[in-house]
Amino acid sequence: MQTEIQNKGIKNPANLFVLNMLVVYLLWKAFSYYQKHTHGFVHIKWQKIIVFLGGVYAAITSFILNIFGEYTLHNGFEVFYPTQNKIIRIEDHCLALPATVIFVGTILLFKGDWRNKLWFIPLGILLIVIINLVRLVFVCETFVYFTKEFFEINHSVIYVIITYALIFLLIVWWMKKFAG
Repeated sequence: MQTEIQNKGIKNPANLFVLNMLVVYLLWKAFSYYQKHTHGFVHIKWQKIIVFLGGVYAAITSFILNIFGEYTLHNGFEVFYPTQNKIIRIEDHCLALPATVIFVGTILLFKGDWRNKLWFIPLGILLIVIINLVRLVFVCETFVYFTKEFFEINHSVIYVIITYALIFLLIVWWMKKFAG
């Protein structure tokens, strides 16, 4: 009976997981709102980071597409398909920043040895970047070769589910192996 009561409280791993993710998500949303509506130092620096990351993602995405036989160019945060005369922009919401922040913040809030966090967090970020690059390659291809509806469902739903499923699995792995 005592165990049942303890498992229903805030220390229950499932409840703690949801609470941690909610706290991190709300902090991210507050930061996002602040930087978008202040237009001061934080906004200017953040926009420079976004443009830089968008450019990096566009360059790598174009490089991967070219390896697989596409002819693409990148300019800033755009991937250009010259033969189809189509451009896709890697906007701030395509950079997986909220996903990365949620992952890092959640791991930081969980119990566990800091030495494990020092390798697990970079590993998780690397996996998020890789899955996001794969997502961007498929987003570009669906944008160019498929209908707008097919592009929208993949861009807005399918690829997002895959990315957050990876993050969920990483956090569950942390909880089972290292958060003891």
